[in-house]
Amino acid sequence: MASSKVWFITGTSSGFGRSMTEYALSQGDIVVATLRKPEVLSDLTARYSADKLLVLKVDVTKQEDIGEAFARTRSAFGRLDVVFNNAGCGVFAEIESTPDDEARELFETNFWGAANVSRAAVKFFREVNQPGKKGILLQVSSATGFHTSPMCGYYSASKHGGNLDARKVESADG
Repeated sequence: MASSKVWFITGTSSGFGRSMTEYALSQGDIVVATLRKPEVLSDLTARYSADKLLVLKVDVTKQEDIGEAFARTRSAFGRLDVVFNNAGCGVFAEIESTPDDEARELFETNFWGAANVSRAAVKFFREVNQPGKKGILLQVSSATGFHTSPMCGYYSASKHGGNLDARKVESADG
């Protein structure tokens, strides 16, 4: 039997992040579930032990949160097999009526958050995983990053920028 994978999943409070967390756990894998409000996963923490589910408070707009989460992953599991980079938010309004602070927050999460988690993942795969051990980076984006709709201008732009290069990454010696 193959050993379980260690997953690092962002945006696990709902949607794809929550579904992927539940799926990986159901397959016997280990999940580092990151989200801004950890109490949202209290039902899962009641069902799974800390050696199967590590829930961490992470705001992907904060580099220190990202760094700490990857450090805790290293300390707890010593490796990382899959990063499901999913955290995101939306603003659905006309560009001309969207306040600058809301548009900037959207880009901080959907673009910079995705980019910073991706960078940390690739660094982990190369520097922490054993030589020759690959890691998989899965970047969740949106079709509106390619084909926008009315009321989605800023959202589409932030998701198009978030269409980062997702690939298998080998450690430095692999």
